[in-house]
Amino acid sequence: MIETLALFGMNSGDAGLGYRPVPAIHRRATMKLQPLPFIGASGTGGLDGEGYYRVHIGYEPFPVVESAAAQQQPPFAKLMQDVKVGFGRTMSRLPEVFGVSRQTLYNWLDGETPKDVHQAKLRQLAEAARAFAELGFKPTSLSLDRKISQGKSLLQLLSDGADGRDTAKKLVRITQRGAESRAKLDDLLGGRKAKPEVSDMGTPSLNENV
Repeated sequence: MIETLALFGMNSGDAGLGYRPVPAIHRRATMKLQPLPFIGASGTGGLDGEGYYRVHIGYEPFPVVESAAAQQQPPFAKLMQDVKVGFGRTMSRLPEVFGVSRQTLYNWLDGETPKDVHQAKLRQLAEAARAFAELGFKPTSLSLDRKISQGKSLLQLLSDGADGRDTAKKLVRITQRGAESRAKLDDLLGGRKAKPEVSDMGTPSLNENV
């Protein structure tokens, strides 16, 4: 009897009081996991801004830094993209400017860095291409052979280190004047076609499709 009373935390004197021990009932509480509230949600007492999370749950924003390679395209590859847009199909003529193979140009387009001796010329070639694109001029192989100054064509001048944008604009003006002169001559002849000169053969207009 004494051992039984001791089991329930009682002593022998409690038995005479008519106390009858009742075993305790234990139940495991059910835990339910709740996701943390996100910024802007209800349930934070109106304190659901960045400051609340910084103080109460240790939230700290952190910057995401992109690698340099992801931020920008290799510089010479970007120049070659401009060249490709501006010169279109006549890009096959451009190795003449550098004295390299056609494959070398495509290597630059893929991100390979040109030799130092070619880099300045590539920048001027890209300037010429941008000028063509801005003016809506589509160069043809024949137009690239037209003499601009010093008895040299655009590609020859660029090979010598000429300013790309200025040289390209000169070619456009020469081509445009030639087209206007032919149009005036056609009007004077009353619609009859004038016999073209050798120097005019293949001369493109500003809207020529290639």
